[in-house]
Amino acid sequence: METRKDSWDVEADLLLAQTVLQYIETGSTQLKAFEEASEKLNRSKAACGFRWNSALRKQYEKDIEEAKRTRSQNKSDGNIVSINNTHTDPADTSQKKVAKGKKNASVEEKIVRSIEVPTQLNQDFLITFNEVMDQLGNNITVLRQMTIVLAERLEEANDQNKKLKNDYINLQNEIINAVDMNVLIRLTDKVSKQNVGQITG
Repeated sequence: METRKDSWDVEADLLLAQTVLQYIETGSTQLKAFEEASEKLNRSKAACGFRWNSALRKQYEKDIEEAKRTRSQNKSDGNIVSINNTHTDPADTSQKKVAKGKKNASVEEKIVRSIEVPTQLNQDFLITFNEVMDQLGNNITVLRQMTIVLAERLEEANDQNKKLKNDYINLQNEIINAVDMNVLIRLTDKVSKQNVGQITG
């Protein structure tokens, strides 16, 4: 399936934001949210991750906090959703009811949570990093093309500058020659007049 590469519109941003907030609220990972959003929007997971982290996250800070509060409330009520899966099954529900009476999480749960959260952060970082690197690669390609065009324009400008210098030198020579010719004509007239005066005198 070919992914879209056009710009993001309001509807796409809204769908992505709603998906991410839903996954945060249910205790799943943002990576899973990017996967679902990528299918709905026909874009890559990296593009969805980059769009969320670079443009939308700050706009939805209050909604993120609210989703986290809802997630915490659900956990305290025993409505815990697996961090790696947004869909629950009856077996999970029965286990949650049993776990509801426990005040403290087991050692295994604490270890799993301590591992999964950095993993999610690392995955989010890698998505953003890869997208940024792709963008930098595109920018470098554009800059190289611009450098080639500018080099060609500079060469043309140098050629025009040389031509202007030659035209200027030629014009100077023409002016000098014209001045010299006028001086020569004046001297010739003066000499002629003196000769005529001597003859008539």
